[in-house]
Amino acid sequence: MEIDILELLGANPILLVFTVLGIGYLVGNIRILGNALGPTVGVLLIGLVFGHFGLTIAPMVGTFGFALFIFSVGLQAGPSFFSAFLADGPRYLILSVVVAGTGVALIALFSQLAGLDAGYDAGLFAGALTSTPSLAGARDAFRAGLGNLGDLTPAQAMQNVSVGYAITYLGGTLGTIALVRYIPKLAGIDLAKEAADLERERGLAIKKTRRRKVDGPPVVRAYRVEKPTGGRTLGQRLKEEGIPAVPLRVKRGKDYLDSVQDLELEADDVVSVLASVGVQKQLQERLGAEVLESGLLDHEIVTSDLVVLNKDVIGNTLSEQQDIARYGCFLTAVMRSGIELPLRDGLMLNRGDRMTVTGEAARVKELAKRVGYIDKDIEETDLVTFSFGIAGGVLLGLITIKVSEISIGLGMAGGLLIMGILIGSASSVNPTFGRVPRAARYLLRELGLMLFMAQVGLSAGGGIIESLASVGFVIVLMGLAITLIPAIVAYVVGRRLLKMNAALLLGSVTGAMTSTPALGVVNDMAKSHVPALGYAGTYTIANVLLTFAGTVIAAF
Repeated sequence: MEIDILELLGANPILLVFTVLGIGYLVGNIRILGNALGPTVGVLLIGLVFGHFGLTIAPMVGTFGFALFIFSVGLQAGPSFFSAFLADGPRYLILSVVVAGTGVALIALFSQLAGLDAGYDAGLFAGALTSTPSLAGARDAFRAGLGNLGDLTPAQAMQNVSVGYAITYLGGTLGTIALVRYIPKLAGIDLAKEAADLERERGLAIKKTRRRKVDGPPVVRAYRVEKPTGGRTLGQRLKEEGIPAVPLRVKRGKDYLDSVQDLELEADDVVSVLASVGVQKQLQERLGAEVLESGLLDHEIVTSDLVVLNKDVIGNTLSEQQDIARYGCFLTAVMRSGIELPLRDGLMLNRGDRMTVTGEAARVKELAKRVGYIDKDIEETDLVTFSFGIAGGVLLGLITIKVSEISIGLGMAGGLLIMGILIGSASSVNPTFGRVPRAARYLLRELGLMLFMAQVGLSAGGGIIESLASVGFVIVLMGLAITLIPAIVAYVVGRRLLKMNAALLLGSVTGAMTSTPALGVVNDMAKSHVPALGYAGTYTIANVLLTFAGTVIAAF
C-alpha cells in the first residue's frame, strides 16, 4: 500500500495545519549563534516548504488566527498600556516613535529606489523589525482595500507581504542580536558597570533582603528561641541579617500570637518561620533548636500571582511597599508585559504588574485584596465579552474616512488592537469584566499567531522561489539596513538627547524592535535584569505603533 503524503495532507486541511504547527515548533527549537529560532520562524519556514509543493489552506484560517492574535495582544497590553508612563514614560514613547518612524521613512525611500511591487515594502518592514503585528496590519490593509495595489490584486499584494516578511525575519532577529552585542564594544561602554550604576542611582542595588532565588522550595519550621532578639523585632533582625524568611506565628506559654513581624522574641518562645530549606539551617543557628509544634506547623503554604490594581500600591517602590512582609508573605518575582523585572527595593510597581508571592493561603488572600486580585482565581474565560470585543474591533476597523481618492481607516488590525487594549484595561480595573485567565490568553494569542503564520507560509510558499530569484538579494540588503539603522538612531537619540543609561537604553531599543531574543543578550552582557525595565517600557507602545505602521506602509 502506497501513501502519497502530499495528497493526504492536501485532502485533510486539519491534518495539514497541525502538521505544519508541530514540525514548525520542532524547527523553532534549533539554535543559531546560541539563540533558538522560535516557533514563529519555525512555523513560517515549514509553511513555506509545504506551500512550495502546492499545499494550501483556506484564507479564513489565517484570518481567524489573525483576529485571535491581534485582539489578544491588545488584551495583554491593556493593563499596563496607560500606566507605562509612570517611570521614563516619555523617553520610552520617544524611542518607540524613533524606531517606527525611522523604519517607515527608510522603507518609503527604498521602495521608491528599488521600484518594489505592492506588498514587498510592508513585508520587508515587518520582517526587518521582527514585528508580526506589522505583518498582520499590512495584510489586513490590502484585504480591506486600504492599500495601494498598483497593478496587483489584493491576493498578490498579500502574498508579497508574506514573502518579504519571510525573507527578512531571520535576518532581522540575528541582526538585532549582533547590533546590541557590538554597540557597547564599539562605543567603549562597560554594560555591566552601567547597569550597576543605574541600580545604585535608583535604589535597585542588590540587597541581601531582596534575593530573587531561594535555596529550595519554601517550607515551614518551628524553633524554640534560645537567643532573644534583644529589643529588636524579629522582622528587624531578619532584615538586618539579610535572611529571606517570613515569621508566621509565635507560641508564648499557652498563647498563640500572630503579629510576629513586629514582635520582640523572648526566651522560650516558639516561633514558626516560612523560608527555603537552605535558609532554615541559618535560622536554626540564630534562633535555637527545631521543635515539632502542630499549632505552629499547620499552615497551608501557597504561591500565587497577584495582579497590581490598587491605586495605593501603583507607583510605590518595593521598599515602600510594606504590605508583603506585614501579611507574612515574601515576593519571588515581578512580571510586566510578560518580562521578569529585577527584584530590587527601588523597583516601581505599575498597574497590571504580576507579583508572585509565597505565604500562608489565608494571608495571601488578604494581601491580594490589598494589592489587587489573585490571577489564578479567575478560571473561566468571559467568552461573551471576548466575542463581542472581537466583533466590535472588526466593526471599528470597517470605519473609513475618504479624503479625495484616499480612504483612511484603522483596518481590522487597528480596530481589534484598540478594542483589546480598552477591554484589557477595563478588565484590570474590574476583574469580573472581560476576564481571560493568563493561561487562556497565552493559548489564544499563541494559537492565533501560529494559525496566522501557517497560512502566511502556505500562501507564500508557491511564489517564494521566484521572488527570491527576482528581488531576494535586494530585499535582504534593505532588510538589514532597516534592522540596523532605526536601532542605531534610537541609541544615539537615547544617549545624546535623552541622556539615558546605556543598559536601560539598549533594553528599551530591543523593546522598540520587539526582539525578546536580543533582550536576553543584553541582560547577559549587563549581568543584570535592569535592561528588562526598558524593554517592558517600550514593548507595549511599540506593538501598537508598529501595527499601525504596517497599515500606513501598505497605503504608500
